[in-house]
Amino acid sequence: MWSFGEGPDAEARKRRLAAIGGTVVFLGLGLLLAPGLARQEPEASADPVAPPTQPQHASRVSPSGEAEAAPEARSEPSRPSASAIASGQGFDCMIGPNKRIDIGSAITGLIAEIPVERSDYVEAGQVLAELESSVETAAVRVAQARADRRVDLASTQARRDLGERRRKRANELFVNDTLSLDLREEMETQATLSALELEQAREDRRVAELELQHSSASLARRTITSPVSGFVIERLMEPGEVVDEETILRIAQVDPLRVEVILPSNWFGRVQPGNRARIVPEAPLDQPRVAEVAIVDRIIDGASGTFGVRLLLPNPDHDLPAGLRCRVEFLGDS
Repeated sequence: MWSFGEGPDAEARKRRLAAIGGTVVFLGLGLLLAPGLARQEPEASADPVAPPTQPQHASRVSPSGEAEAAPEARSEPSRPSASAIASGQGFDCMIGPNKRIDIGSAITGLIAEIPVERSDYVEAGQVLAELESSVETAAVRVAQARADRRVDLASTQARRDLGERRRKRANELFVNDTLSLDLREEMETQATLSALELEQAREDRRVAELELQHSSASLARRTITSPVSGFVIERLMEPGEVVDEETILRIAQVDPLRVEVILPSNWFGRVQPGNRARIVPEAPLDQPRVAEVAIVDRIIDGASGTFGVRLLLPNPDHDLPAGLRCRVEFLGDS
């Protein structure tokens, strides 16, 4: 054993030696425990992270008693409700003429006159162009004269009456034994022929009236009239030109006007023919008007996911021109 002696110096040496021993022991324990603390400290200091929450689906029980997971719910595209339609969601639209008609001729002919110009308003049935018709006019006059002739019918009527009187007298004379059978048969034959001539004259007159109708129809084809009321938007030919299959005039019907709008597919089934809509044209003619749905497409365009709707907009005063852009807001059921 170590001897530290006696006296104050020995006590001091003991205390220093005990302090050094305790320090050595403490350092040794620290060296032994340091690796374990280094491994546990990150785990203890790290915040726990909750796993991502998975959607919970209701399960169903199969006939065998085992639970089966329900299929994942698919999201449905949102459809506008009736209140959404009535609230006035707007869409872009285009105002155009209800009809655009190319006026031509059913027959080949020389244009004699075109009494209308571009931008003129024409009524249905108004004359738009006339073809040269001197031959047809002459044919109508001949047919009219033949249909009005009464001489042939009157003469055959007189011969028939004479034949009836002769047959009547021949029968009386034959009864009194003053006329032979041959003369009696001759008189009856003449009366029968007179009646047939009268019937033929009547048929000839009916044929003459039909010929007059045919000639009049041929003459009417030389006059071109407007099928609708509207504005002349283009004049493509002039008097003196020969028309065959070309367009002479182009007319646009502006009462009612046609409004075309493209809607997204989630509006399909919400708009029906007869529904009303508010139309607001572009400025300066931006006064709201009311139109009515006329046509709803029954097929959706798969590429764009849209379908078309056509509305008719009354325009009795012709104050709204075609070709304007607009906004449409559907008002729900009419």
